[in-house]
Amino acid sequence: MAAQTETKPTLLEVKGLKKYFPIRKGMFRRVVGQVRAVDDVSFSIIEGETLGLVGESGCGKTTTARCIIRAMDPTEGQILFRKRDNEVVDIASLNERHIRPLRNDIQMIFQDPYASLNPRMNVQDIIGEALKIIGGMHNREERNARVAELLQLVGLRPEYMQRFPHAFSGGQRQRIVIARALALNPRLVVADEPVSALDVSVQAQVLNLMLKLQDELHLTYLFVAHDLSVVKHICDRVIVMYVGQIVELAPTEALYATPKHPYTAALMSTVPVADPRRRGAMTPLEGDVPSPANPPSGCYFHPRCPHAVDKCTREQPQLQEGAPGHLVRCHRAAELKLDGIGKAS
Repeated sequence: MAAQTETKPTLLEVKGLKKYFPIRKGMFRRVVGQVRAVDDVSFSIIEGETLGLVGESGCGKTTTARCIIRAMDPTEGQILFRKRDNEVVDIASLNERHIRPLRNDIQMIFQDPYASLNPRMNVQDIIGEALKIIGGMHNREERNARVAELLQLVGLRPEYMQRFPHAFSGGQRQRIVIARALALNPRLVVADEPVSALDVSVQAQVLNLMLKLQDELHLTYLFVAHDLSVVKHICDRVIVMYVGQIVELAPTEALYATPKHPYTAALMSTVPVADPRRRGAMTPLEGDVPSPANPPSGCYFHPRCPHAVDKCTREQPQLQEGAPGHLVRCHRAAELKLDGIGKAS
């Protein structure tokens, strides 16, 4: 994990981010509702750190990531990015012409290395495409030299650049995806579940590579994942999302030692522990994740929460500081004593 210091500036700040998708019905496709995929999300990323974004499928974490890189247009909110000259720009308000120069600074590692590489292009063209179109590197020899350098950086041999994606394993393909993301020397890399499609043994190799590259290239990561054991290994701070909202945000060690939201504690209980005395302590979540098109009243988690009280069904809790640097959205956060396996006392 990257070492954090108080003197490091904020690289990215998200304020009140919302992304709603319209629900249309009828012959005239009238809007009859909205899917609140991301609902008033705010956080910041310090330069040089790795911020984790976790939650169950459908919680809005990938939509948040795609809004940040402007693969999707946000419905509302600000995405403030500090450029190399320290000018702060709002990515959410820029048009495509003004966003394009920022593509050098913000890149994405996609989840599926089998789907994110064009099968009709060889590695030389896959990585070199960004260098030519966005980086302005029109000299083919210079591009090839840069591609060879990038392949060596991610642990692949330069002669592989003439091969096509089908000739590589999943782990090798993901290394190519990482090399493509690093081609333009970005400052912020958004990694959308970069190891979830890989074997466990390969996952560790890719994670260690990302940590090595972070130290060498001074990268900042937004790491989207659902595997909490992976997040613990690589992240400095972690955001937990549920039905489009942040329910907890804390430094990694504090979150794993003393989770303050029942949802976080329940997620912790699913992480395998090499201790037979704790195998029976799993607290499975009952029920299904509510639809973001029709979320429940009050706290969104109350239909599944074993600690819910009447207030939870009526009033929506606000994100408040439960401890220094530890934010939580729960009415009972101060009175519940939760440990890392979701057990309350």
